[in-house]
Amino acid sequence: MLLTVRIAALRPLTRHHPLRYGRRLAEALVTRSQHSATATTERTAAANEAVELYRRLDRDQPDRHRVGLARALVAQAAVPDDRTLSSTVALTCEAIDHLEDADDRAAVVVQAEARWLAAACLHATGLVRDALVLAYQARASWLRSEPSGVADRVALVRTLILIGDCRAALGRPEEALAAHQEAMDRYRAIPLLRQGRWAAIRFPAAVALAESLAAVGRWDDALALAEQFHLELDNKLALRLKPLWARQLLGQLLRVMASCQEELGEPEAARQAAEEAVDHQRCLAEAAAPGHEKGLAEALHTLGTLLAGAGRRAEAADRLTEAVDVAREADDDDDILSRALLSLAEVSLAMGERTAAEPLLAEVVSVGRMHDEELPERWRPRLVSALTLTCRMWAIEPLPAEMEPDAVDRGLAAGRESVELARKLASADKRYRELLCNSLVHLEDALDRAGDPLGGIELLREYVAIRRDLFADDPEDERLDLAEALGALGERLYALDRLDEAADAEQSCVALLRDGGTEIPPEALATALRELAQTWHRLGRTAEAERVAAEAAVIESGVPVD
Repeated sequence: MLLTVRIAALRPLTRHHPLRYGRRLAEALVTRSQHSATATTERTAAANEAVELYRRLDRDQPDRHRVGLARALVAQAAVPDDRTLSSTVALTCEAIDHLEDADDRAAVVVQAEARWLAAACLHATGLVRDALVLAYQARASWLRSEPSGVADRVALVRTLILIGDCRAALGRPEEALAAHQEAMDRYRAIPLLRQGRWAAIRFPAAVALAESLAAVGRWDDALALAEQFHLELDNKLALRLKPLWARQLLGQLLRVMASCQEELGEPEAARQAAEEAVDHQRCLAEAAAPGHEKGLAEALHTLGTLLAGAGRRAEAADRLTEAVDVAREADDDDDILSRALLSLAEVSLAMGERTAAEPLLAEVVSVGRMHDEELPERWRPRLVSALTLTCRMWAIEPLPAEMEPDAVDRGLAAGRESVELARKLASADKRYRELLCNSLVHLEDALDRAGDPLGGIELLREYVAIRRDLFADDPEDERLDLAEALGALGERLYALDRLDEAADAEQSCVALLRDGGTEIPPEALATALRELAQTWHRLGRTAEAERVAAEAAVIESGVPVD
């Protein structure tokens, strides 16, 4: 029997015999509310009617309709109408409460659906930790229900994608990759003949996996996966049948491809991919697709950063300015807004436009402080970067005469705060040691320019110590950075007439570069040798100074040194 006919037949029966037919009508209404082909207003009306009917049944027959009521609440929350995220969370939490002690499979399945939907809403509002807890519980419910049908297995895949997204937002890329890989593996385990019906989850799973692969530096794997799915999706049939869905996914895949191609030394291909992503997102904006603002802002931000890296700063500033304007239109999405603001500030400073960069950095700092406590893994590194740029802007870059006298003090204060925040990050997670190094170098430079070189010496020693730790983990990639840190320390100590300490640092630098063999640029070793020769000369170690100076001259002449 057609669902519409069934509902029409059950309504008069329910009026006369509510306890006998009410449940059947409510179940039919829930089913109708879940039909995506039905108009949203009709789906909303069906879900609302089902909830009211189940509430009456629950009052008349307590505890006999908890599962049905919970299912209706989840259906009501899942309708894509104008309901707020907070009201959706409230409905799903009520459904979860009704099934707190559920033990039969039907109840556990509804419980899993409710937990997933609540987690998705919390993730969208930025409450990532709470979302992750609920997503874990949803996964446990799905596994407890022993999903055998394809629909249940796809729901588990969807839950794993959300778990990976939450882990990524919390700065745990390896764990995010594990969840996204499991999601893709479980999808691929579905029989091939049944996979076609569930393509709507296959492509988001691929996008999530590609993003996670890129986040851990597996650029080749990420690019290969993104290109595979881009090739499958970029065809006239998909764009004609489901244009909004296809363009949204194509934009995401192209952004991943652009990032990977840039890292793999293919800047032109990366720029073309980013421009294509922008084109797809503009089509979504013209169609007023829901959530198009974030996608367009992301694509413009990717393109802008690529143009900036290629030295095309004016074009980069235009794209990033547009990204900021579009991001402001997105509802409560400070994430992409702050990233676009920070990138635009960097480009503005590189172009010498300090007055343009100042309000941008101030806004990033303000937004970062607002969100730092709720999600420090995402916001604190961004806050550190903004404060470091503020320090550079006021305390390192040459100041115009008309600038207020406290500008340097403000820059130093920002630099000190950036170092303290970066220390907290690095102590909790070694991945942030590079961020701390950047903050230390900028604050030390600012102190030196402000006439306090002694204050920067300990910062440089800390910088060298961190570089030594990084070198111990990866000698090949970190050798030059450690040598640069030792050279900077030696230079500052030399300027303070602490010559013995300067010579020690410079000798360590020279030894490090010599051990690097042919991988070390000759000019780097020659410079280090000349600085050591200068220090030894002032210490009266003339013979040694002449020997290393002669070695530097030979290197600069291009003659191989034995």
